Amino acid sequence: MSSGNLRAGIFVATMTGLADMCGEEIETALSGAGIECERQLMDGLDASAFDDFGLLVIVSSTYGHGEIPDNGQALFASLEGGADLAGKDYVVFSLGDRTYADTFCAAGDRWDAVLAGCGARRLVDIERHDASSGTLAEDVAGEWAAGWASQAAA
Repeated sequence: MSSGNLRAGIFVATMTGLADMCGEEIETALSGAGIECERQLMDGLDASAFDDFGLLVIVSSTYGHGEIPDNGQALFASLEGGADLAGKDYVVFSLGDRTYADTFCAAGDRWDAVLAGCGARRLVDIERHDASSGTLAEDVAGEWAAGWASQAAA
């Protein structure tokens, strides 16, 4: 895959907007590596939103008892219903809080499972940001994306 035709779709599931700030930093890192990006909130999307992208970047917080944020529920359900994502790569940036050990970053794990189940290939391990770690999620997101962007563009 050459970077000339790699388009990354950055899809954000968020309750408070923090995940979208992370998505912005990821977009900056990928653009810096020459990858064309489009970032969007998941509101009202279904699996067809992935059609135009070779790389799917999922940025999702976790809330409640390991739930996917409200704005990502319809997209998740659409994928669970069955979608063909063969030939697509994906990465997951998951936000959570380790003080909720039972459900820490559970939404990210759910995204990972459903994307793999639809035939997409994970490019790098899930990145799990811990809200109680003292690091800024958006800084971590940008550094994480910069770390694998050249691999994705190759």
